[in-house]
Amino acid sequence: MKVRALLLVALLALSACASTRRPLSYHGGMPDADVYVGDQRFQVWFHDRDQTVLVVRGEPRSLGLLMAENMTLYANDRTLGILWWGAAANAVLTQFGCYGTEVTGADQMREVQYTCRDPVDVNAQVAQRRDEWRRGVRVAPPAS
Repeated sequence: MKVRALLLVALLALSACASTRRPLSYHGGMPDADVYVGDQRFQVWFHDRDQTVLVVRGEPRSLGLLMAENMTLYANDRTLGILWWGAAANAVLTQFGCYGTEVTGADQMREVQYTCRDPVDVNAQVAQRRDEWRRGVRVAPPAS
């Protein structure tokens, strides 16, 4: 109970930051996809209205818990380059003809804007594939 209260207080404090407001616009439940890029694990959430995905490093957890963990325990870990985050997003985006175009963010969270070659109902594609993706999607790490 104390841990939940602490996490709630931390999230409320963080919600005042502009860099935190955007991730909080994603649904707060479990991720849409669990992606392994090489041996690194990422969680991916699709935005309901925008052509963006949120990529957060770590084990499957609700968005709020994973954000709190990444902003405290792993805040200073900058070991992975931008290509790793794009590879995590593209692991699911390319399955229905889309690809990442711009990666923004810092620390253990990135937002990836994407575009699609042909018109596609992204929400329908995500709903159709979510269960499979939650069992894990694996892709090779980016070349150095």
